[in-house]
Amino acid sequence: MRKMSKEEFLEILSRQQRSGLTIKDFCVNEAYTESSFYYWKGKFGLSRPYHGERSSSGEFAPVNLTSPSTSNPSYDRVAMGSGEIQIEFPGGIIARFSGMAESHAAMQLLTQICGHHVLPE
Repeated sequence: MRKMSKEEFLEILSRQQRSGLTIKDFCVNEAYTESSFYYWKGKFGLSRPYHGERSSSGEFAPVNLTSPSTSNPSYDRVAMGSGEIQIEFPGGIIARFSGMAESHAAMQLLTQICGHHVLPE
């Protein structure tokens, strides 16, 4: 088994996922051993469920936000102030919320995400 960088393996994994083939069939076609495919997948931490195939529906999960005046959040509004909240998601996506209303929306978003256990463990 030759040494492989994470970037090299991510390209192989991407090809496998785009091919629609099972890992076994992909490895046969590409002359990889199935055991080395799983070795590199595990070594780079790509065996966790949140790295699996995405839903074919392409839909986003619903998030319900309310205005700060109509809800009673469990966090202290005064402590939040009028600063900025920045959330960095996998894949390089960054969401920035500034000001009281946007900070409130960010806190609601985080509460819903954490409440539904969709973040990686």
